[in-house]
Amino acid sequence: MTGFIGWSNAWSGVENAGVVELYSYSFFKAVGNMFPCAFPAQTAVEQLVASFYIIVSAVLYAAFLGAISSSTMSINPSGKLFAQKMDELSDYVKWKNLKPETTKKIFSYYETKYRGKFFEEEGLLLELNDSLRTEISMQNTQALLERVPFLHRQMNDGRDGIFLARLSTMLHANYFVKNDFIVKQGDYGFDMYFILSGMVNVIVDGKKVASLHDGAYFGEVALLTKVRTSSVQATAASVLYRLTFNDFHSVINEFDDMKIRIKALTKEYEERLKTTSTTEEAVSKLRKKTIDRKSQTAVA
Repeated sequence: MTGFIGWSNAWSGVENAGVVELYSYSFFKAVGNMFPCAFPAQTAVEQLVASFYIIVSAVLYAAFLGAISSSTMSINPSGKLFAQKMDELSDYVKWKNLKPETTKKIFSYYETKYRGKFFEEEGLLLELNDSLRTEISMQNTQALLERVPFLHRQMNDGRDGIFLARLSTMLHANYFVKNDFIVKQGDYGFDMYFILSGMVNVIVDGKKVASLHDGAYFGEVALLTKVRTSSVQATAASVLYRLTFNDFHSVINEFDDMKIRIKALTKEYEERLKTTSTTEEAVSKLRKKTIDRKSQTAVA
């Protein structure tokens, strides 16, 4: 071996060492490679004691590194998961060789949905009991539902709050980026939307007729008749809650008074559609009438 000066120079006791001493020295040198050892152990006892302390030191060092790593991971874990998700997404769009504009929309979607924090919301909510899920849903959506006149139930029979709570648990969060079409005119529509944040344009026959923002709603006609009377396009990153036709009717079927009201509204809309020139005019008149009814009920 090049540069090796001999065992006697490395360990003065090698010539008189027995089998135990030779093995203890070999073990000491092997263990000593993990950490620098300034103490030149000579006897077998010294070598074994030094090896023991080297091993203990290594275990303590590993435990220290583990604690530091665990502490680091415990700081903003959802943020780290989000960063990991975005890295994974970046690899995906490169692998699929997507267009730059599509890539930009995908990243915008994830940023709108997670806002820098990655949560499996559905999984978290499933672990909660019904009471807590309802409470969370009410906090997120009650103000949105209360803006819709035909969803107001004021029978004072102790079930008004239950009706609102049942509807709130049926709402599903949806996320859209700029220029996404949420619905298109002429399609079969089954859902109503509530805007939590963002802005959308309502387009009829290719012309913009209105802009809606936080707190507004649209799609109530589709909820009643399954017909889309206009297109709606997001003009900014938007968060909406969606109420499906099936979920809506599963709730009103539990409340006979609401079932009768919705049936009457559907019939009224169909009749107004026959006497108006455009569908948006029929929707406008129907909205106005339901608001007037709400005001009269409040006065009464």
